[in-house]
Amino acid sequence: MRLSNLIPSLPQDLISALETIGIRTEMDLLFSASALDMYNRLPAGSITFQDLSYYMGLAAELCAAPGASARDLWTLEDEARRKDVQLATGDEEFDLFLSGLGSRRVLELSGDSGSGKTTLAVQLILYHLAANPNHTGTYVDTTGDFSLDQASRIVETKQLPINILERFKLTFAFDLNAVQELLSTFNVMENGHTFLLVIDTITPLLGPLLSAVSAQGHAHMVEFMRQIQDYARCSSATVIIINNSAGQGPHSAERKPALGPSFSLMTDTTLWLQKITGQEEGPAYRSVQMIKSHSVVRTFLIPLQMPSF
Repeated sequence: MRLSNLIPSLPQDLISALETIGIRTEMDLLFSASALDMYNRLPAGSITFQDLSYYMGLAAELCAAPGASARDLWTLEDEARRKDVQLATGDEEFDLFLSGLGSRRVLELSGDSGSGKTTLAVQLILYHLAANPNHTGTYVDTTGDFSLDQASRIVETKQLPINILERFKLTFAFDLNAVQELLSTFNVMENGHTFLLVIDTITPLLGPLLSAVSAQGHAHMVEFMRQIQDYARCSSATVIIINNSAGQGPHSAERKPALGPSFSLMTDTTLWLQKITGQEEGPAYRSVQMIKSHSVVRTFLIPLQMPSF
């Protein structure tokens, strides 16, 4: 920081005298020479040694980051942890599989069409609202395909309280700017703010921006994902981002999350959903693979009794 920015805390005549000997920033003032050496270089009579020492200490105080005791930091962390969101779907084993993925995290759900991404995301919101009567959940639809009737059917099937739908907020955003404006309107200090946010889907918003010949789209993606991460961290919220799938390559039938490896690096966890084929009777099952650092950690089979949206 330039010393001139510390006026009037530091006198103008002192800063002018320091500039004559090449001292222009707080780094120059504090680390380029000792107080005695600096005093001997200053014009005679411009300042006393005691005053120079005082103003050096004042500059260090003004430019330093505010301190915090370990006790205060622990208290803040404990308060944030009390607000942690525990992801739940009503299935005890699957909820154990999801433990630790909520609160201050960005979770990616990816898979082919019909793999149950939307169904899982809606169930996560609804069970969260049922367990937390002061919270709201926001569902951002980027394609216009979702309706609250789908949430109502899950409430009925799972026998959840019907009044939780009053706190299920559905909004539509068809471009990146609309989602960013929505994030800026969230008041994280307001009681009842959004603790669980779903964006379904992110692919049509970011996909058209990405290009092999330009880095501008990638920069927009990074900026947007940092905004998402900041919201999750600062509000103790869980952000669930649904991403479509893409082919592994022209000669492979394998599928992978869309938007490339850079996108996966900007989420905390990726859940890869697949529909289990060859079933003739009973509820439709999907496999859920948890991917961290591009490595499969564990796999779970979950019955999704609602049709895939």
